[in-house]
Amino acid sequence: MMKDRVYSAVLILGILICALLIRYFEPLVFDAFWLGVVIVSMIEVMRIFKRRGNVMFDWINYSYAVAFLVILLTAKFLNLVLYQLIILEVFLLIIVSIILLILPFCFSKKIYYDESKFSSAREYLMNKSITTLNIIIYPTFLLSLMYLLNHISSLSIVGYGATDELMGLFAIIMVFVISMMTDTFAMLGGMLFKGKKLCPLISPNKTISGLISGVVIGTISSILLYLIFNSFGTFNGIFTTASVGVWQFALCGFLGAIATSLGDLLASYLKRRAFVKDFGNVFPGHGGFMDRLNGVCLNIFVVLLFFIIFF
Repeated sequence: MMKDRVYSAVLILGILICALLIRYFEPLVFDAFWLGVVIVSMIEVMRIFKRRGNVMFDWINYSYAVAFLVILLTAKFLNLVLYQLIILEVFLLIIVSIILLILPFCFSKKIYYDESKFSSAREYLMNKSITTLNIIIYPTFLLSLMYLLNHISSLSIVGYGATDELMGLFAIIMVFVISMMTDTFAMLGGMLFKGKKLCPLISPNKTISGLISGVVIGTISSILLYLIFNSFGTFNGIFTTASVGVWQFALCGFLGAIATSLGDLLASYLKRRAFVKDFGNVFPGHGGFMDRLNGVCLNIFVVLLFFIIFF
């Protein structure tokens, strides 16, 4: 079991490093790679909901994942700025939400459904719509925010002469470093210090000491990233011009580590309700994509806000 975990950890790290190396030369290739990650993660979450007896519009979930990226790339090539992109993406989310919420009241007569699970066609459609909307938000929308970080300069999130090749790569590295360090040291801290359980009904192995360890190391890792990249002239110039220093990165690391821990708890809650241990079995000993990305989901949002606010 431990050997499988080690092999899988090396594989995951290798995939991530290769993706980042390719992304340095061509951000659009990373978009394609990440779209695959989003779709696989979405499939894993859909499977969890189906195990709980929920139904959904699969085609809407797939369509939304692709549409989010298409709108972003269109905005990029049309030189739209961030607020214009946000308007388009929010408009897409609102339109899809409205369609899903009115469906049960418009097409509830000639619908075939499992009468042993649902008392009426309207209840069946309502379950299908709400579940679809849940999956659109978690994990699809949250993971799709990575595209904004990937094109952080061309969308005018970061200026000061920054480029997508450099700042986009840096932003993506921040997300993964904070989440990975938080996860790793939360586990090690819990094993070492033990103590009171954090949420025993949701995740019996997580401890308060593990949470504190993860948050502390996650915060420190963000500060170290700043110190390392600040030693390079290009980044030093950008950080100095934006008046961003240690305390801002410490705040981002702290909030990112908390978001990572909350994402982990949310994933544990969903798996416990579905009576499964992992979202998938792609990585032996580590589960599926969402087992590795459950904390990243929320941390992407924190890091994105960090760049929007401070740069």
